[in-house]
Amino acid sequence: MYIYQSRYLTRAEVWYDDEPGDLGSVDWVFYSLRSRPVPGARWKYFYNYLIDLTQTVLQLEARLREETAYKIRRARDRDGIVCECWDPNDPAVMDRFEQMYNRFAATKGLSPLSRARLNSMAAAGVLDLSVARDPGGDALVCHANHRGPHRATQLHSPSLYPGLSASAARNRIGRANRYLFWNNILRFKEQGLKWFDFGGWYPGTTDQTLLRINQFKKGFGGELRREYQCEQIVSLKGWLLLNVAKRLEQAKCFRSGSSTPVTQSPPTAMRQPAAAASM
Repeated sequence: MYIYQSRYLTRAEVWYDDEPGDLGSVDWVFYSLRSRPVPGARWKYFYNYLIDLTQTVLQLEARLREETAYKIRRARDRDGIVCECWDPNDPAVMDRFEQMYNRFAATKGLSPLSRARLNSMAAAGVLDLSVARDPGGDALVCHANHRGPHRATQLHSPSLYPGLSASAARNRIGRANRYLFWNNILRFKEQGLKWFDFGGWYPGTTDQTLLRINQFKKGFGGELRREYQCEQIVSLKGWLLLNVAKRLEQAKCFRSGSSTPVTQSPPTAMRQPAAAASM
C-alpha cells in the first residue's frame, strides 16, 4: 500500500490481492487488480491481458506472432535500438518522463501525468521506468510499470509517435515500442516475477482504435483474465467530497442529456486498455 494526496483527499492504493495497512490518515482507498471484489466496497470488473512469465524463454518466443517477432528483431538488429532502465528516484529522470508523457497526452486528449501518484509509487519501491533509445541516444518511447513481488503492470507508454508525420519514423517508434515491451518481459521474468500485465483489454467490438491496441497486445501471446477495481471511502471528509463530486457529475450528465454513469455493483462499465505508445 502507498499513500498520496489526491487534490483534496488523502488516497491509498492497494494492488493485486494485498491487504491494506494502517488507514488512520486515509480518506479513500483504491484497490487495483483484485481477483474478487472487496467486501463493502464499490466495484467494477474489467479484463486484462497477461503474459505468463513462468514459461521458458523459448516458450515465450514461440507464442510471439510472426509480425511482432519480426519487428522486435528489426528494432534490435537493424534499427540499433537500445533499452535501458531509468531510476525513478532521480527527480531529473521523473522530470524527463513527465515532460514526454504530457506532450504525448496532449496529442491524445489525455489528462496530464499525476506526478504525486508516481512519486508515491517510486517512494514505495514499486515504480519501474524504462526507455528505448535510438543509436544517437534520443528517447523514442518510455514505459512506466507498477512492479510488485510477483507481477508487473503497464501504466504508461508515452512516445514521440503522435507528433511525427513521416511514416518511416512512426514505424521505427512502433518497432522500438515492441522491443521495449519484449525487453521488459524478459527482464521481469529474469527477476522472478510470474506475470506481466498489459494494463487492460477492450471487450467491445466498435472502437477501432482500442481494437487495434488489442491486436498489438495479442502479438505477444498472452491470456485474458477478468479482474476487479474497488473503491472504499473510509472517512467522513471523503464521503462528503466524493458524494458532492458524484452529484455534480450527475447534474452535468442531466444537463447534457446523457445517462448517469453507474459506478457500483452490479458493474456496467469495464476498464479500457491503456493506450499503446504506437502500433
